[in-house]
Amino acid sequence: MKRQSPVFLLPFLGLVALFLVSSHLNRYTIRNRVENLVEEQLQATSEILNNHVSHLLSEDTPAEEIFPLYIGEESIYFMALLDGERNILGWSSRFEGYLPLSLKETETRRSWVLESPVGRILNHFSSFSGPEGETYYLYLGYSLSSLETMLSQSRKTFWIIFVSLFAVGILFFIGMSRLQNRYVQKTRELEKQTQEKERFREISAFTSGVAHEIKNPLNSLSLLCDLFEKKVPVEMRRDALAGKAEVRKISRIVDQFSAALKPLSLHQERFVLKDLIEEVKASFLREYGRSSGTIKVECGDSLAMTADQGLLGQVLFNLLKNAHESSPEAPISLKARRQKKEVLISVRDSGTGVSSRDLPHIFEPFYSGKREGLGIGLYLSRKIIEAHGGRIYANSSPGQGAEFVLKIQGE
Repeated sequence: MKRQSPVFLLPFLGLVALFLVSSHLNRYTIRNRVENLVEEQLQATSEILNNHVSHLLSEDTPAEEIFPLYIGEESIYFMALLDGERNILGWSSRFEGYLPLSLKETETRRSWVLESPVGRILNHFSSFSGPEGETYYLYLGYSLSSLETMLSQSRKTFWIIFVSLFAVGILFFIGMSRLQNRYVQKTRELEKQTQEKERFREISAFTSGVAHEIKNPLNSLSLLCDLFEKKVPVEMRRDALAGKAEVRKISRIVDQFSAALKPLSLHQERFVLKDLIEEVKASFLREYGRSSGTIKVECGDSLAMTADQGLLGQVLFNLLKNAHESSPEAPISLKARRQKKEVLISVRDSGTGVSSRDLPHIFEPFYSGKREGLGIGLYLSRKIIEAHGGRIYANSSPGQGAEFVLKIQGE
C-alpha cells in the first residue's frame, strides 16, 4: 500500500520556521532594548562624571590622576579627557596601551558600539564646561560583555529548547504518521470488507435460490432411486445404489456451498477449552475409528475462553479430519495455550505436507489440493475464526507435515 503524506507535515514545518523567526526577533529586540538601557545608564554616568571631573579640575587636580579613581568600575573599560581642541589630556584603560578613540566618530554621534578584541564596547562622547567656562570632552567605553553573556546563554537555551521541541515534534510526527497510515489501512480494509460483505450477500441470496431449485429435483430423484432399487432385478441394484450415492453427493455439495456463503451468527459463551477439545476428539474417534492415543492433546485444565463452542468445535473437527486424511496412521498433535490475551491452538500432522504452490491458496473458497476435495472446509474455518476477531494460518514443508494455528482473543 502506498504510504500517505501526513496532512500536518507543512503546518509542522511552518511552526518550526515561525519558532526560529520569532526567537531571532526576540533576541534582536532584547539586544536593542538592553543596549538602549545601557546607553541611558552610560549617559547618566557621564553627566555625573562630568560634574565630578569639572570639580576636580577646579581644584587643579592633574588629569592623569583623575581616572584611576574610576577605572576600577567593572563595566568601564576606558576613560579619556580631551580639551576643546580634542587633544587628549589624560586617559586610563583596563587594558594597557589600548584606547580605541576615533575622532571621526565623535563628529557625528555621541554613542556607538565598537567591536574590539575584548568584545563589544559601547562608546559615549560628551562635552562639559570647565571651572572657567572652557570646553572639555569626556570619552567613556562601557563593556557589553554582560549583555553578550546573557545573549549567549539565551542562544544556548534557545537551541536546547529548539532541539528538545524538534525531537518531540519528530516523535509526534512519526507517531501521527503511523496512526494515519494505520487509519488509512483500516479504512481501506473496512471498505474492502464492506464490499466483500455486499458481494457475498448478493451471492448468498442468489445461491440460496439456486440451491432451493436444485434440492427439489434432487429429493425427487432420490425417491426415484429408492423406488428403482426396490423394483429392479438384483443384478441392477448395484447401479441403483451408485446412482443414489451420486445424488447424495450432489446434495452434500449444494449444502456445503450454501453453508460457505451463509452469514455467521455467533453465540459466544465462557467455557473451558479442554472440555470442548475432548468432546471434539471423542466425536472424531467415533467417526474415523482411530485409537485415543493417536491424538495427543496438550491443554491446561483451567484454560478458559469466550467463543462460539459449536463453531469452534467445527473448526477443530475439520482440522483433525484434514490431519487424518494427510497421515491416516500417524499421530496427530493438538496443543492449546494462552499467550497474553490470546489463545493459541495448533493441530500438527506428520503427513506429506502442503506444497509451496498450494500453501498461499488453501484458505480460499473452492480451492483444494485433494482429488475429491471441495475447498470448503478450510475456507469455512477461516471464516469462523475471523468472525471471532482472530486469524488462522498454516506452516508446512513438503514431506514434513503441516501445522495449522488458530489465534483467538481469549478474554
